[in-house]
Amino acid sequence: MSGSQVEQGAARYDVHDDCVEILFTAAQIQEKVVELGRQVGHEYEHLRPIFMPILKGGFIVAADLLRHLEPCPRGLEVEFVAASSYGKGTETSGTVTVSFDTASVKGRHVLLVDDLCDSGLTLFEVQRHVQEAGAASVKSLVLLDKTARRKMEFVPDFIGFECPNKWIVGNGMDTAQIYRSLPYIGVLKSDVQAQFLTK
Repeated sequence: MSGSQVEQGAARYDVHDDCVEILFTAAQIQEKVVELGRQVGHEYEHLRPIFMPILKGGFIVAADLLRHLEPCPRGLEVEFVAASSYGKGTETSGTVTVSFDTASVKGRHVLLVDDLCDSGLTLFEVQRHVQEAGAASVKSLVLLDKTARRKMEFVPDFIGFECPNKWIVGNGMDTAQIYRSLPYIGVLKSDVQAQFLTK
């Protein structure tokens, strides 16, 4: 069957169709990031900070935030930290693996940047590791705070939006490593959710 016949005979898959609703639009996210950029810029203006995006979900939030810092702190550096408690699953395993350049944070003021705080386990463990590496201070920023999923007491220092307890994807957030590229934050359809639950 030719490519043209495939295109005529079957609808092309559209990743956007996997979402039943949009919780936060791209415009709303942009507006919130600008607001956070002002707060963080003033907080760290004279502290020569290190911003640490938490991979993988925090990279888009961090990239947007860095471009909207006002003022941009003098001597700002960026170091990535790899942390995961999910792997390719949809539920946290309860065990967090953390990896970063420990020497880079010694004596520095660190801001952890992530997409979402839900159980609180990942941010708690990353913060603990960075503190133990000798950071002068460690704070955290998340775009979304989903308190209904908390498994331990943890409150991020900077929060974009309070998030309802729904299955969300987009703007860096994934399900089984998919959907990070969506420009908004959406809720997966129940039948799509079921496909991941059965894998």
